[in-house]
Amino acid sequence: MGSESYRHPLAALRAQLSLSASEYLTLLDRRHRELGYGAMATRREKVARWESGVCAPEPTAQLAIASLHGIAEQAVHELGWPDWLLLTFPDDRTALGAPWTREGTVASMAASRRGGSVDRRGFLIATGATLGGIVTQWSESFDQLPTAPTGRRTLTGDMVTRLEQRLDDLRHLDDVLGGGELRQIATAEFQLISSLADRAAYTSQTGRRLFTTVSEAARICGWQYFDAGRQAAAQKYFITALRASATAGDPEAGAHVLSFMAIQTYSVGNPQDAVDLVQAAQNQTGQRCTTPRVRSMLHARAARALSKTPHGRNACTHELSLARETFARGAHDDDPPWIYWMTEGEIEMLAGSCALDLGDPRQALRFFEAARAAEYSADGYVRDNALYLTRAAEAHLALGEIEEACTAARQAFEQSSGVDSTRPSGAITDLRKRLKPHRSTPVVRDFLELTA
Repeated sequence: MGSESYRHPLAALRAQLSLSASEYLTLLDRRHRELGYGAMATRREKVARWESGVCAPEPTAQLAIASLHGIAEQAVHELGWPDWLLLTFPDDRTALGAPWTREGTVASMAASRRGGSVDRRGFLIATGATLGGIVTQWSESFDQLPTAPTGRRTLTGDMVTRLEQRLDDLRHLDDVLGGGELRQIATAEFQLISSLADRAAYTSQTGRRLFTTVSEAARICGWQYFDAGRQAAAQKYFITALRASATAGDPEAGAHVLSFMAIQTYSVGNPQDAVDLVQAAQNQTGQRCTTPRVRSMLHARAARALSKTPHGRNACTHELSLARETFARGAHDDDPPWIYWMTEGEIEMLAGSCALDLGDPRQALRFFEAARAAEYSADGYVRDNALYLTRAAEAHLALGEIEEACTAARQAFEQSSGVDSTRPSGAITDLRKRLKPHRSTPVVRDFLELTA
């Protein structure tokens, strides 16, 4: 099946079992008969229709699939297709269902270490009520004491500081290189830090810092897997990061994780779920548990999620106003190191993306121009700048400004050529499709040839 992401749980399951569509249907037909449901058609097109979402298997076929993989019939009825298929991946069950204790965090860390590097599933493993339940458990789990006095190696505060510094380097490299080239390094860092959290000895104070560092290492992995289109692995890392923040007793770190989970959710899932994630982060941090700069980031992220919902215009505008207002209060000595990217220019870039999704391309261009006037650092955030250029191109195209659209699209293409990320490249592919009807225009023809 090559190196592409699997977009459906059944496709991922067949790949895990090394079964073609025909081979899988042969096994399924046999189990269907054994259960007394009779013969079923075994044309491979049937599986293609299931995996593309065109249709769901008949109820008896679903029960046969469940029986084939040891899934209880009750789960089939309660969860529905294809959500119950997620139960066939045991590491998902660990991340989703382990208790919200230090032991549960350790188990989730181990599950992420086992599956992240090979998990190519392009779908979420938690949505709706499942995702909401995870967030509720997170918000109620900040009373843990992460001590490990029986470890063979003692971890000091200075050692944790060095681990934190390594993650800071990864964050800044990710801004300009993208996740593709850094993913293996990030995964190795997570494996090192989470192994120390599991096996070393440390004081309670050092343990809290260590689990906050685990949370950030897992968040970085989640972000980079999301950047590669590996949604299941990304979400599993994000959930592990959320668990680690609870073990650390650090709601600010958890709010940071939730803001990135929201990006993934409004990009490939239900935008309302993303709104709920950010609101949970805002509720947990409040006015006292974090700084104005972090609150500004959460307001901006809430606005972005709201812009993708059917009736979010007014709430989006309000959240953007709050983002600007809280950012204007300035930096704070307690600002976490990961908030460095939150600038006035970033707020205006996000505002432009919101306006575009809300159907106001002219306003989007005004916001993008305001971001440039605020000295938005294109060189420091190469991937993000390439994405914003594609959105500027979309805005120009929506206004019928073909030449301006091609100019922005060409700049985006040149920027993205140095970044290993599926998001700018996917956006440029989408721009190509939108521009093809105008291929008779010389600038469009030149762009299509350049990016062929």
